[in-house]
Amino acid sequence: MSAETMKNVSRSADELVASAKSGGFRVTKEAADPIIETLEEFITKVGVLKAQMVSFDHAPPLGDHDYGKRVARHMWEAANDERSARAALESLDKILTQSRDALRIASKQYQEQEESALGSFRGLGD
Repeated sequence: MSAETMKNVSRSADELVASAKSGGFRVTKEAADPIIETLEEFITKVGVLKAQMVSFDHAPPLGDHDYGKRVARHMWEAANDERSARAALESLDKILTQSRDALRIASKQYQEQEESALGSFRGLGD
């Protein structure tokens, strides 16, 4: 995916969280839990991949000459710019986390609405 596509997906995840917070959608716990579990598995896998990218923290040692320094700097920039694998993993992590959080919020709101509705009917038959 391009950097622009990742930004658009990230914005959509932001909107999903905002929608859940405002009550724009609700979902049962039974429907949300398997999706949340899957999202958490992917969040963990993305975390492992991010941790393995420590070699991108520093420019590679390509010699003390001007050309080696320029190539090393270029390689480091490419490994860390907005189109890099590192940036894509950061965006993916944010998207997965926000999607999980939105489902948690929506599920909680559904549960609260259910409990409120049941509370309204309690005592009516007495």
